[in-house]
Order: sequence, then structure tokens, then C-alpha cells
Amino acid sequence: MTTAPGHGERAAAIVLVLTIVTMAAEIVAGWWTGSMALLADGWHMGMHAAAMAVAVFAYRFARRHAGANRYAAGAHKAPDLGAFANAVILAVIAVLVAGESAVRLVSPERIDFSTALPVAVIGLSVNLLSAWLLRDSPHDHGCGHEHRDNNREAALIHVLSDALTSALAIVALWCGRRYGLVWLDPLMGLVGAAVILRWSSSLLRRSADALLDADVAPGPDMVAMHTPVERGHYH
Repeated sequence: MTTAPGHGERAAAIVLVLTIVTMAAEIVAGWWTGSMALLADGWHMGMHAAAMAVAVFAYRFARRHAGANRYAAGAHKAPDLGAFANAVILAVIAVLVAGESAVRLVSPERIDFSTALPVAVIGLSVNLLSAWLLRDSPHDHGCGHEHRDNNREAALIHVLSDALTSALAIVALWCGRRYGLVWLDPLMGLVGAAVILRWSSSLLRRSADALLDADVAPGPDMVAMHTPVERGHYH
């Protein structure tokens, strides 16, 4: 017997559809106009679509195997595993963006500002809508204790990182079109990559701790749990 989808799963599924539609639109627009910038951003969105698919799969796997005894740690670990995988994907994206930005900083390319700027604005709008959908729901904490949904946070960080790159791109594209500062576009890419890499490293630590049941600061309960066993050797 499976339970009904929760807020995180529903939001991730909707964001997955939005991401795929935006990705397809950017790839088609890039091919039609001959804009490599749009094509690159379209495939960049494709990696985010893959991340959203991982998040949705993790939610559904955990929900459908909630009562299974096959997994010693419980199927509820699946969303944390999805969060860990997404953190790795996010780190890869950051490295790729940094590498491409560095190349373009050294060897600037012609940018079609009139096409790239409105598409960047549309991308930012989609990402802000996605972030709103993935926001934390107070109903998720109705059991009396707080449970951190690392899977939802991973999906949220993905769309926020894309929103960040879109916002930086808008600033860079506007300055490039207005003042001819073409070098600002790859520089903003490096700044965005650094922020994304920091987000991904934080998410990696949290999801790894959740997967390994790490006790960040062992309290009296942990000490008390081991004390009787240790004392037993002395009697």
C-alpha cells in the first residue's frame, strides 16, 4: 500500500515538467537563431532536468517501499540518497560553468544580446516560480518534530542556482549591450560557479550525514546508551 504524494514530491514533479519545457524552448531557440549561448544554457537546463528526475524518483521509491523490510536502514533513506546524487550533479555543473567561463574570459565570443537577454529573463521567471513551488511547507512538520527534507532542499538549490546564474547573466548581458563590457558575462559565470559549488558542498555534507546517521554532537542519551555495556565488563 502506497501513501499519497507529499508536498515535496508534487512540487518536484511540477518543476521537472517546467524545466523540461524551458530546456526544449532554449535549445530550439538556440538552433533557430544560431545562438551558442542559448544552446549551452539549454543543455545546462537539461542537467537540472536530470536532477529533478532523480528527486522525483527518490520520493516515489521511498513512498512505494515505505513498508518493505528489504532495506535495513529503511526506504526513507532514498530521498537523502537522491539529495546526495543531486549535490554531486550540482558540483559537476559548477565546475563545467567555471571552465566554460574561464575559456570565454580568455577568448571572448560574440554575444547576440537582443536574443539572449529576453530568454535569460524568461529563464529567471521560470526558476523563481519553481523555487516558490519547492518552498518548505508547514504541513510537512505536522508530526510534532522537525524532519529535514534534504531531497526537496537539493531540488530547491538546483533551481536557486539556476536563478542565480540567470540573474547574473541578465546583469552581464545588459551591461554588455549598454556599455560594451563583454568580459562581464564570463566573469559573472565564474562568480555564479563559486556560489553554486559552495551550496553543493554544504548539501553533500548534510545528505551524507543523513545517510550515515551521523550524530553531529553526541548528547547524554548516546553516552547513557553505551555506559551499561562498558560497565558490564567490570562486574
